[in-house]
Amino acid sequence: MPVQDNDDKRTADQPAVDAEEEFRRKQAQAQEQQQEESGAQKSGKLLPILNAKAEHHQSRIDSLDEKIANQTDKIDRNKAKIEALSAKADKLEDTNRMLKATIGNLPGIGAIIANNEKRIQAIREVKIPKRQEKIDQGWKKIDTLTAKRDRIEHKLNRVIALNDTIKSFSIGFNKERREAFADAMTRLNRATVDCLSDKKNALVAQKDQLMQTYNDPATSMADRFRIQQKINDVTKRVTDLESKIMKLARPETHYAEQTNDLLDASMKLTGDKLAEMADSGNLTMPALAEETVTAAQKVETLDRSKVAELADQLGIQPLSNAEMQVEDDYNMIDGIINNGSKEDVDKAKEKLREGIRNMESIVDNDFIPQEMRENAAAELAKMKQQLSLLDSSDEVFVESSLATMLDNGTAELTDNGGFKVNADYYFDLPKDECHFETLTEVQAMEVISALTASAVDFSAMSKGNDKVSLVVAEKDVPVLNDIMFSTIGKVARTAAAKENAGKGEKGKYQTINPEYYASLPKDERFTSAKPAKTAQAITAELEKAGVPFSAVVRRNDTIAITVRKENAPAYKRIESAVKATLAKERVPVSPAKVQAKQQPKRSAPQRQGTAFLSRSDMQKEAQRVRQQGKKQDKPAPAKKKDNQGLE
Repeated sequence: MPVQDNDDKRTADQPAVDAEEEFRRKQAQAQEQQQEESGAQKSGKLLPILNAKAEHHQSRIDSLDEKIANQTDKIDRNKAKIEALSAKADKLEDTNRMLKATIGNLPGIGAIIANNEKRIQAIREVKIPKRQEKIDQGWKKIDTLTAKRDRIEHKLNRVIALNDTIKSFSIGFNKERREAFADAMTRLNRATVDCLSDKKNALVAQKDQLMQTYNDPATSMADRFRIQQKINDVTKRVTDLESKIMKLARPETHYAEQTNDLLDASMKLTGDKLAEMADSGNLTMPALAEETVTAAQKVETLDRSKVAELADQLGIQPLSNAEMQVEDDYNMIDGIINNGSKEDVDKAKEKLREGIRNMESIVDNDFIPQEMRENAAAELAKMKQQLSLLDSSDEVFVESSLATMLDNGTAELTDNGGFKVNADYYFDLPKDECHFETLTEVQAMEVISALTASAVDFSAMSKGNDKVSLVVAEKDVPVLNDIMFSTIGKVARTAAAKENAGKGEKGKYQTINPEYYASLPKDERFTSAKPAKTAQAITAELEKAGVPFSAVVRRNDTIAITVRKENAPAYKRIESAVKATLAKERVPVSPAKVQAKQQPKRSAPQRQGTAFLSRSDMQKEAQRVRQQGKKQDKPAPAKKKDNQGLE
């Protein structure tokens, strides 16, 4: 609904015309604000480049994760082989002890024992050490691959933080925009420092190698002179990087603890810098990140008046007048308008309504003392006033968002007291390709903001009755469904949602977001079943990334996660990251444990070197040895068995 001034004297016949003229006057007086919006739009042109770069880094990480997993499998196989070899050696040692204790003096038994001892020696001193060497090499390869993966992950984090910094400019609500910007800049600052540290570490390693070559006695004086020049150059680069790291590094809470004016001024400067770099074509990721962080930190050198001027130029304070009217202290943390999430506000409303009902029952009860009823009446008036203020927050949010769109020129007021957003798109879209959704004004503003950030074309129209008709193309319905579900918890009115409505919600298996699963056609579902621990970590990351999903717990203690097929790449990236994190938690077997497994095992208790065997077993063994001795007295056959030992 349109914003009105308290001193507005317009008649009831011309409410929309006067409001439109008022917004146009404001637009004409806010040239610097328009320049900032233009700068934000220019910086938005960087988003496709950043997305492509993020995809490239993620593909490299996926490849490295696969190589790390392969090396881990090889290590596990070698460990299993070592255990099998150790068991085999233990068995041969037990056999030798038994033979020595029983029939060691018989002819031919000494040769069998000697042959077994050779095999034991080969296992203990050759085969197991070779396997252990392969394990050590495998861990070295994993360390190398992990270090490379960490460097690429730092670059990916830098790109994602840049992307989120630019996206924060399009958020219409003051508090949410500042929080998103502060979070993105915190991550960008950390990722930028990490990337610079990686570069410094590589130069330090290069310097160490040069020093080693320089100190080699075989290096000639002429070569040492050239190497010394390289060492000086690398040393200077390391020093420059250390200076840059010290200059850019900030505590994790740096942006979160800044005042609103400082954050607004930082947004103004970073938006201008990103727009300038987009125009100049300077699009290298290190330059973009470092210049953005430097621009944001520039406010620390400005005086208060300049900071306030930049904050005003940003023009992101449409709620200030309304807040000052309903708050004792502007920008105070009170959980009413600019503090707390919408979910928190809804919970506060419900508690207030319940409290009002309880107070009304006390006020209307004649059996309660008069003094208590008077206190309840005073408290009831306060609670009703608080509820009125909370109810006004939704109205203020709608007015703020509408004012921003009117200033941008994307929205216009209608004669019936409503508004239109991107009306030309609706008229240009063929009727058979239109998809309609009916939302409340608050829901519509949330969805419109997300659609704008996602670059999805749409039209919206309101008749001033708190109902907004939203139109997108049929091809964009899947994206709209994801946006609606993640922003307002509502699924789009698709054929699949209508057909599957209610299915699976009351089944015998535990489900998460079953309504989202029902809204997806079968050919648009991507489902993956994972162990419970892995699935829980994946779903947590999906929620952080804003990827809608559905999940069901199966009987075999696995969880099946479903996302839309177009979100499958994002799911796979998150899955790979989770697997890599879990793989890092695996503790390698220490050499001490391997050595312990290689120690001889005693298969049976012994006393004074005599084995405890039954009489029948001893008779069978003696008979077997006698037969073996008779065979040795006979002429050797054409082919002789290589292995005559007992195992």
